Amino acid sequence: MQPNLSAMIDIIFLLLIYFVVTANFTPDEGVLTAKLPQGTGAPAQDLTPPQRPLNIVLSPAGETECRIRIQGYPQAPAGFAELASLLTQLQYNPDRGLRSGMFEPDNPVVIRPEAGVRWQHVVNAFNAAIRARYTNINFAQVTR
Repeated sequence: MQPNLSAMIDIIFLLLIYFVVTANFTPDEGVLTAKLPQGTGAPAQDLTPPQRPLNIVLSPAGETECRIRIQGYPQAPAGFAELASLLTQLQYNPDRGLRSGMFEPDNPVVIRPEAGVRWQHVVNAFNAAIRARYTNINFAQVTR
C-alpha cells in the first residue's frame, strides 16, 4: 500500500500559489534615506565656516497632536502645510525666484523631535522640508 502523492502535490502547489498571490512586495514602511557619516574621522581641510542649521522642533501636544516651531523664529506654523510654506519663505534660491530668505536649498535642516512625538509627525516634517525643496535634511536624537 502506497500513499497517494498526487493529492499531496496538488495541495503543495495550491499553497505555493496562495503565498505567491498574497505576498506583498512593497518596500518597508518607515524606510527613509539617511546620510550617514563617511570617511576616516580625520579632520577635513575645508576652511569654510559651517552653515547655521535650520532646526525644526516637534513637541507633543496631547495624545495625537504636536506643536511645531522653528528655533530662532517667533512665527510658529499651525500645521505641516504651513511649515512647508514657511520653509519655502525662508529659502534663498534665485533659480526659483526666492530672494527674501537666507537659507539655501543645501543648508542643513535638522528635525528635532521631543519625547512622546509620534513618528508620523516626524515623517510629516520631513515631507514638508522635501516639499520646500531642501536637500540636506537630518534627524536629531529624541530629547527628553
